[in-house]
Amino acid sequence: MLHEYHALKQGGKVANIAGFAVEGPLLGPQGGIPRAGRWHPSKEEWRTLADLGPYGLRYIVMAPDGAALSEEVASGLTFGDLLRSLYEQGTRVALGHFHRDAPERSADRMRAVVDFLHGRFDSSPYLILTDHLYNDMPRTFVHTWRTPDERISRAEELQPLLEADWEKADLSALLGPVPATMLHLAQQGALTPCINFDGAHVDLEICRLTVQYLGADRLIALTDHTEVPTMAREPLRRSEHNGLWLRGDGAVAAGSSDFERQRDNILSLGFDEDMVTRLFVTNPSRAIAHRVS
Repeated sequence: MLHEYHALKQGGKVANIAGFAVEGPLLGPQGGIPRAGRWHPSKEEWRTLADLGPYGLRYIVMAPDGAALSEEVASGLTFGDLLRSLYEQGTRVALGHFHRDAPERSADRMRAVVDFLHGRFDSSPYLILTDHLYNDMPRTFVHTWRTPDERISRAEELQPLLEADWEKADLSALLGPVPATMLHLAQQGALTPCINFDGAHVDLEICRLTVQYLGADRLIALTDHTEVPTMAREPLRRSEHNGLWLRGDGAVAAGSSDFERQRDNILSLGFDEDMVTRLFVTNPSRAIAHRVS
């Protein structure tokens, strides 16, 4: 598919498609994707993926904490070697789908990956992206209330986040080591997080607090809107309480909230059209235009 896309792009026939991404295969075990998205490629399969960079594979979502940089992810291939080969071919990583059993280790490994890449390629806030901020990662707080029963406790559970001064607070204690490290790295210009404004992936008040803390220039608005009720041949069902697509076990697999809905949500938080443009157009355009060197 990517070879065909590249041929069409060379002929100027797909001007509105900037490229493709793959979610996985190196992901944490908890969920958020079709089960078939978790697999263990051979060294040859990893090489095949890396070789797709020049043909339009712009990034791969992967967990940075499944292995240390010196550990093998396939026979004869360390995690560090894999990252280097991807970036040398122009494919970046988007960090997400973490493990949950050791948050401090996950945060340390994420920082190690970031340091490794910035030490070998030209630094830029767009050198590394993230998947959905706060989703499928260890946290010390509730980030969304999706059902009527869950929303009963929303005000009480949200209050500590609203009362805290995020600039002065210990974010590792308030949010957890992984989201806190991700936010700190974003502040340092080491990566650019993506966040979903559909109100179901992340509560909109938490979205507002995050924008206020990082600033609009350090975030990308991300929608995983799909209208297809299957992923990787796994049937999905729509939640009766929101627009999320769920796997059979109730784990979130995708959303159904398009740009218009997310735009309305951003405006409902008191932000203006300029903020919408920066989150949905300016910042992602800069990220797409970035080339690894």
